[in-house]
Amino acid sequence: MTSANLGLALGERDAWKKGYGTETVHLLLGLAFEQMNLHRTEWWTYAENTASLKLAAKTGFTEEGRLRSAVFFDNRYHDVVVLGQLKPDYDSRVKT
Repeated sequence: MTSANLGLALGERDAWKKGYGTETVHLLLGLAFEQMNLHRTEWWTYAENTASLKLAAKTGFTEEGRLRSAVFFDNRYHDVVVLGQLKPDYDSRVKT
């Protein structure tokens, strides 16, 4: 395996904005790149999910594309944003 999709959800609102998401993503990236020696991780989220997009950017992910009107829920179509992070990017970010 050379890549993996990464995702998480903090369902309890009182757990939001306390760093749990950031810590979890750092642990998952360490597992993916350091222990599993993957080349790439991916993150898919809805375009309206600004918290997810901010967390992805904060932890080193880069937006790679957008799937327009890719999913239908809440009685309308939504775009999906695809983000990625490569092992060399992770290595240079962790070493600084």
